Amino acid sequence: MRTKHVLMYWLPAIAASAVLPIAAASASHGSVSHDPGTHKVTATTHLANRLDSGGNGDWARDNFTRVATVSSQGSVLPINCGTSTGPCYKYTASLKDSGRFTTIVGAFTPNQGAPNTGMLIAGQVKGQFKGYGQFTTFYATATPKTQLVPKFVNGSPAGTESSTWPTLFFPTGTTIVGVNEATWGYFYTAHVRHHRHGVKQHWADTWNNGGGQNPMDGNITG
Repeated sequence: MRTKHVLMYWLPAIAASAVLPIAAASASHGSVSHDPGTHKVTATTHLANRLDSGGNGDWARDNFTRVATVSSQGSVLPINCGTSTGPCYKYTASLKDSGRFTTIVGAFTPNQGAPNTGMLIAGQVKGQFKGYGQFTTFYATATPKTQLVPKFVNGSPAGTESSTWPTLFFPTGTTIVGVNEATWGYFYTAHVRHHRHGVKQHWADTWNNGGGQNPMDGNITG
């Protein structure tokens, strides 16, 4: 399940306190700022003990690697950043995740749609998952920097939500407009033993399948 998307930021979501916006570079009113050209920046982060939410709360803890990419589409008019002067750049972004999960015994299973409503995870199992996120066009008053993205995140601290992850690339004080993780999907697999027999369980949580709450989406029950 994904968190609510925020449309405008005065600073990256990971920042702990409010600060003044970065001073805008000089530019004529309504003009396009210096165009840095199209390019991509990529940052890799390891995330540990990350809570994973399903149809009725957290059901697992994840340990995985995230490769995030922000792609520059060049300079645009300042009005796209909500300003009348200064630089404004156009971006898209993507996430690619891969790792392992461990179920939380007694938690609600990730798929809580009928006929799984009220079902609890019976035992601790470990499995693998892969996922992705694709962001539509957004705008920022600064250029992204790979070194600003944390190399390691433990737990689920505020400001590190997947839906706002691209904001971590930008310096404190950057105005960012229109971040939207429009398409995403996460696919889980676990091998579970029941009565001396192995059972393979699957769950798919995507942008177009009701967040993994349909019968055909599978479930991880432990």
